[in-house]
Amino acid sequence: MTACDLYPVLPAGFSMEAALGVLRDILTLPAITALRLPFGWTPEKAQLSQLVDLLHANGVAMILEVPGSLSDVPKSLLGICDGLHAGNVEELVTLRGKVGSDMPIGCLCTNRDDAMKAGESGADYVAFPAGELDLVKWWSSVMELPGVAEGIMSTEDASAGIAATADFLAIPLQFDGKDAERFSAMAVLAAG
Repeated sequence: MTACDLYPVLPAGFSMEAALGVLRDILTLPAITALRLPFGWTPEKAQLSQLVDLLHANGVAMILEVPGSLSDVPKSLLGICDGLHAGNVEELVTLRGKVGSDMPIGCLCTNRDDAMKAGESGADYVAFPAGELDLVKWWSSVMELPGVAEGIMSTEDASAGIAATADFLAIPLQFDGKDAERFSAMAVLAAG
């Protein structure tokens, strides 16, 4: 059992070729259980197929960041993603009403009230902004619903997120040539 799971996040405007290169190196780490795709990404069929094959081969869920409306989300993505990520509680409520209870949905929350409302509105996890580790710690002490520490950029951030008892560390991919090294180091920390 790991102390927490790693949750890579692809940035807006990422290069699929660069992403596949990095993902091939890191998705084999057992601590990585989900990958978040940014809103607005429209994949080519071949790229999507490569990504899905890579995720499935490593048992990693594909989470799609979406606004409250699904009308701008490519059907090719919506039909195969494993879950959705809402940017706030209002979007969560709208999405839950549209997709029902079968599709997992996580939600970014910036305060305790929103986190509680997200939990009551059917969130499957609650994410807290970078640096808000007091919220993560509070959440994990009062709720069973998984908590995500967002914006983990370094091993120091990862150690702080783990100490705050986050269930997941959301780690933006940086494409700086050091992602594989960074994720390997964080995976050691996450293993407890």
